[in-house]
Amino acid sequence: MKKGLLGGFVFLVVMVSIFLKIGLTNTLSDNPSLVMQTEGKILPDFAFEMADHKVFNNESLLNHWTLLFVGYTFCPDICPTTLADLDRVYPELSKPPYDNIQIVFVSVDPNRDKANNLAEYVNYFNPHFLGTTSTHEQLFPFVQDLGLVYSIVDEGDSEDAYYLIDHSASLVLVNPQGEHQASFKAVLNEDGIPHVDMDFMVEDIHKIIQVKQ
Repeated sequence: MKKGLLGGFVFLVVMVSIFLKIGLTNTLSDNPSLVMQTEGKILPDFAFEMADHKVFNNESLLNHWTLLFVGYTFCPDICPTTLADLDRVYPELSKPPYDNIQIVFVSVDPNRDKANNLAEYVNYFNPHFLGTTSTHEQLFPFVQDLGLVYSIVDEGDSEDAYYLIDHSASLVLVNPQGEHQASFKAVLNEDGIPHVDMDFMVEDIHKIIQVKQ
């Protein structure tokens, strides 16, 4: 009898915890693009290249809030639009006490996007933005783990070859413990380009940071 009561109590506590988490997710924001992730979802081990032979890896995520965006420098629409929008909201996004956030552009086109050129590209939009890339052997599982995708059509063997890459336009928020905290799904804007509502996103990120502190 006592075991049955104890088991029922444990079940009740677990269900209450689940409902509280669901309630937090549902009441945190009215933004339909916001998708909160399961607590404690650590990113898999990775080590990507940056300019000047620097490395961006799991340790680079610690003690920062990180906003990750997947794309490539030859992208004709999604990437320049998103980076320009991020530059527009960056002063509000990173104002104190939220100034420990970093914006990281992950290129999924290592054939053409070399580390130094990638840095020049992102710094054109904002000198605080970081650019990194790696081999497809590292990029594919990393991007997939974030719930994102990309695919290449007729890549070719030359760095000068022209081709397009289909890739997710959503953004991923990683917390200072290196955990996948949230995602912001892209929707089509008036020009038919996948786009994240940046102003909504900034509000949501500030709310998430406040809850986590």
